[in-house]
Amino acid sequence: MTDLAIQRKELVSSSMDQIKGIIKEKGVNRDSLDEVKSIVNSMTNEKEMFSDTEFPTPKPEEFAKIYLLTDDEGGDFSLYLISVLPLGPSPIHDHGTFAVIAGLDGDEENTIYKRLDDQSEPGKAQIEEDYKIVLRDGDAVAFMPQDIHRINVISESPTRHFHLYGKGFDQQTDRLEFNRQEGTSKSVSGSFIPVDDSRRVL
Repeated sequence: MTDLAIQRKELVSSSMDQIKGIIKEKGVNRDSLDEVKSIVNSMTNEKEMFSDTEFPTPKPEEFAKIYLLTDDEGGDFSLYLISVLPLGPSPIHDHGTFAVIAGLDGDEENTIYKRLDDQSEPGKAQIEEDYKIVLRDGDAVAFMPQDIHRINVISESPTRHFHLYGKGFDQQTDRLEFNRQEGTSKSVSGSFIPVDDSRRVL
């Protein structure tokens, strides 16, 4: 193992220990996620550990590269490094679990939506745009499980961001995708998302 790999393992291990301690003590809420967000964001200072050499960006024929850095048994506390090409916006979605995104490189526009209906009719959902934020190097955002957003790479180069989830993509069975025009929602499992675990740290 190289010195850089050892440093990367130590950074991820210590950061995740802090994050798990916060959630165990305080639960999942806006305040606790603000603390988690600060920890994930601090990892963006160590760019050499997570460079394009270590984690290559997607090839032209790929949409994204999703590298699993670590997770617990059962997919809890899944930390990814995700690089996305500027190929247009994602579907509007939630994750059914908490999420924290911190920017290493590139500009990712997050459009945040608010839900207007009372959620009493399955498959129906009225949402409207609430606000937008752009994640760049050193920026971070946190989402509660039912927060709704859409991402869009607006830089010419691919993004390179940390994504932390309470449950990994394979375990995100409660995530919803929303069609704003039709006023509908549908359940979509995150297991369709291809994940590269060859650079797993822990």
